Amino acid sequence: MSESCVKVLLIEDNPDDVQMVRLMLQQARGFSFELECADRLSKGLERLAEGNFDVVVLDLVLTDGRSLETFTKAQAVAPHLPIVILTVLADDALAAKALQLGAQDYLLKHELHGPLLVKSLRYAIERKRAHDNQERDRHLLQLLMDNIPDAIYFKDANSRFIRINRGLARKHGFADPDLIAGKTDADMFSEAHALQARADEQRVMSTGLPLVGIEEMETWPDGTVTWVSTTKMPLRDPSGKIVGTFGMSRDITKRKVAERALAERTRQLQEKNLLIENELKMARELQQAMLPHEFPRIPAGADTTESALEFSSVYIPAGAVSGDLFNVVRVSDTAVGVFICDVMGHDVRAALVTAMLRAEVEERSRIATDPGQLLTQLNRVLAGLFKETGVTMFATAFYMVADVARGQLFYSNAAHPLPLHLSRHSGKVEALKNEALRRTGPALGLVEDAVFNTCQRPMSDGDRVVLFTDGIIEAEANNEAPYGHERLMAAIRARAEMPTGTLLQELIADARKFSMRHGFEDDICLVGVDVKHAGGNGEHPHH
Repeated sequence: MSESCVKVLLIEDNPDDVQMVRLMLQQARGFSFELECADRLSKGLERLAEGNFDVVVLDLVLTDGRSLETFTKAQAVAPHLPIVILTVLADDALAAKALQLGAQDYLLKHELHGPLLVKSLRYAIERKRAHDNQERDRHLLQLLMDNIPDAIYFKDANSRFIRINRGLARKHGFADPDLIAGKTDADMFSEAHALQARADEQRVMSTGLPLVGIEEMETWPDGTVTWVSTTKMPLRDPSGKIVGTFGMSRDITKRKVAERALAERTRQLQEKNLLIENELKMARELQQAMLPHEFPRIPAGADTTESALEFSSVYIPAGAVSGDLFNVVRVSDTAVGVFICDVMGHDVRAALVTAMLRAEVEERSRIATDPGQLLTQLNRVLAGLFKETGVTMFATAFYMVADVARGQLFYSNAAHPLPLHLSRHSGKVEALKNEALRRTGPALGLVEDAVFNTCQRPMSDGDRVVLFTDGIIEAEANNEAPYGHERLMAAIRARAEMPTGTLLQELIADARKFSMRHGFEDDICLVGVDVKHAGGNGEHPHH
C-alpha cells in the first residue's frame, strides 16, 4: 500500500526558499508530504507546541532568531521531533555543533535539490526514531531492574553481590538493594545450597559458558524449599575478561506443582490448534475455488483460439488465506469486466471480505457496466458494513471493462496500483491512468459517499494489459528499494514477445530473483488480458 503522509513544518522567512522547498516536496516520487510554513521562529514554536508534525525544516537565520539559538529553542519545545537545518551558513564548525546538539542534518540552500531533501527528511525521521529508541531502552532497563519480580543479580569473582534488583532484595527481606552489596549466598541460604551455587558460578567463570534455564532447589535456613529457574552468565569487563557472574532467577514453585495440569492444558491446545489448521486449510481451498478457472470468450461460444480476448492469471497467497482477489465477468456479448482487489490483511477477515466482494461483483457487474459506477456501489456496501460492525478495514481495487466492439478500455481505480498496458502499435508499456485526473479514488470502505470516475483508452489488436496487486512491486531485497512499478514495467517490456501466461510466471521469477527469497511477504495476484481482435460491429455496454 502507499506510505502515510509525512507532515513537515518549515520555519523559513524567505518566500523564495519556501517555494523551493514546497516544489521539491510536491515533486517527490513515492512519498507524500504535507507542508506547513511559519515565517517567524515565534510562530513556528507555537505550531510545534500545538501541531502534530513528523519533522521540522529550520532556517538558522530568521527575523526573530539567529544561529544555533533558533535550533535550541525549537528543540526545547519539541525535544522528540527530528529537526533538519536548512541554511545559507556554510560553516563546518557551526554544522558540527548543531549536529552535536541533536540536529539530524545540516543542509545548505545552494546545494539543495529534491532527492537530497526527501532523503534527508526520511533519514532524519529514522535517525531520531532510533535515538529515541535507545533512550527508551535505557529507561526500560532501569524500569526492569526496579519493577520485575524476578531476581536479577551481578556478582564478583568471589561470588559476592555487586548489584541486585528490587525483586531479589524483597525476596530476602531487604528494603534497599544496596544493603546486599558484599554479601554471598551463604549469608541467606543453607550451606548446601550456597556451596552448590558457588560451584556453578566457578564453572561459568572457568569455562566462559552460561548455564541457561537450570532448575535449582533452594533450601532456606528454616528448612523451607522453593524452586527457581536460573540463568547464570559470565560477567565480562569492557576488555572481555571474565570478572564475575550475573544472572536471573524466577520462582517456579507453583509451576512444579502445576506441571500435570499444564501438560493436560497443552494437549487441549494442541487439539484446538489442529482444528484451526484444518479449518484454515478448508478456507484456503474454498478461496482457491472462488477464483476463475474458466474465462469468458468473445463472442460467447467461440473456440479458445477464436476468442477476441484471452486471459491468464497467477495467484500466490502469502499465508493460509489471502486478501487478494480477482474475477473476470462477462458484461455483454462483446465486453468483459476484469476486477482485481487487495483487502487489508492476510487473515480470515480479509478472506471473508474478498468472498463478499466476489459475490457483489458477480451480481452488480451485470447492471453497473460503467466501472466507476460499480466501484461506487461496492464502496458504499463496504463502508456501510465496516461502519455497522465497527471494523477498521479497506480494500484497494481496479475494475476494467474491455469492450471489443468499441475497441476501448474503460476503467476506474480505488487507490490500487495502476495496471500496465502494452500497445503493440507503439511498442510502449504505459500505466493505465488518466492524466486529466489528479488522483485516483480512495480505497473502498473508507469514504462512504465517494464517487469514482471512469476513464477510457483505445485498445487494438495485439494489445496486452497486466493487472496486479502490490505484493509483487513491494517485494524487497536487503538494503534496496522495493521491486517497484518501474522495474515491473521494464520486465514486461523485455518479455513482450512471450505468451502472457509465460510472461506472468517470468515476472514472478524476476521478483523472486530480485528479493533473493523463494516466498513473498504479501499476497501475489497477476492477471493478463490479451486483445486478439478489437473493433468491429456489435452491441456494447453503455458508459
